[in-house]
Amino acid sequence: MPGPRRRRKARAGISTIELILVLVVLILATFVSLQFGIALIVKQAVTHAVTVATREAAKGATTDELKCFINRVLAGHQIAIGTNASFVLEEGLLVHAKIGDPNFTPPTATVPLADDEDRVTLCVNLSAYPILNILADYGIDFTNRKFIISAVATRE
Repeated sequence: MPGPRRRRKARAGISTIELILVLVVLILATFVSLQFGIALIVKQAVTHAVTVATREAAKGATTDELKCFINRVLAGHQIAIGTNASFVLEEGLLVHAKIGDPNFTPPTATVPLADDEDRVTLCVNLSAYPILNILADYGIDFTNRKFIISAVATRE
């Protein structure tokens, strides 16, 4: 029959293994929370940028002015219109401008615009900074994923 010392020593080894297993799960859960938290913050900023740009487009702003408005809103997240972000301005039935990534084609809108409406569609690549893609090896991969957000406003 083993003595109390031997049982205590065996239990200490098991406790160490349990601690390591629990820490791995907790660290992975922390990284998941961090990655999705940052993605959510960026999505909110992109939504705000689209709303501001659409409102300004309805007031008659040019595409260069819209680019400045969008860049100003997204500057806090170090995102700028270019290779990782682009926007499309639609005025009525006319696609007025595609600014940024030339490979971005906005999805076909299900609701057509009236003649006095403007739509701005903003696309931000999720594999660019500030989105962390730290969990790609675990199946949570943002490569080739995008936030594509649109807003519509009636011209004044």
